[in-house]
Amino acid sequence: MKAYVITILDNDLSQEAADTCIASAKRYGIEVEKFPAITPRTEGFQHRVALANLDIEAFSGGWSRVENALACFLSHRELWKMCNETREDIMILEHDAIFKDGIPKNFAFNKCITLGKPSYGNFETPTGFGAQPLSQAKYFKGAHAYIIKASAAEDFLMSIISRPTDIFLNTFNFPYLEEYYPWVVEVEDTFSTIQNKKGLEAKHTYVAGRDVKVVAA
Repeated sequence: MKAYVITILDNDLSQEAADTCIASAKRYGIEVEKFPAITPRTEGFQHRVALANLDIEAFSGGWSRVENALACFLSHRELWKMCNETREDIMILEHDAIFKDGIPKNFAFNKCITLGKPSYGNFETPTGFGAQPLSQAKYFKGAHAYIIKASAAEDFLMSIISRPTDIFLNTFNFPYLEEYYPWVVEVEDTFSTIQNKKGLEAKHTYVAGRDVKVVAA
């Protein structure tokens, strides 16, 4: 299995956060590589959005900056494409992900599983341990740490529905989604390149009183 952390390479905050993510994973024997993020400044960005046939209105929920949310989805999508092409499991991480524990090597799961503790809003705590059906919500409460198999990547790429990444990963579209509990990855937000102020106020770290800044992607 390969593991990648999506990183905005020309953003110092993103680079520093990704370095922290990589170091935290290494403590548990997980090797993580940086993966270049797509941003609204990426050459041909609008063409990429059109080519992926993304529903721009579906990204206009008021919680995020629309172009930044589109760019985030496209970044994840590039890793779905890699997974589909290589037929190798891939762990996808966002730059603010921090490992708090390890996971068993080669544990069994069905197509796609989140390792991440929900980072915003209300959620349910699983009653079991290990890999199990998604129960935190009907969708990933943050797409900051999950593993996909090629079969899931193919499903994601073929979907005609598009949404912000975490909401896109829902059990209505993909009923096989799972989560690993106890959650082994949490987010440590000190900045956001996607959310607007309303979105930040829904984050657990913001509610806890930490200073989370909106920055350019």
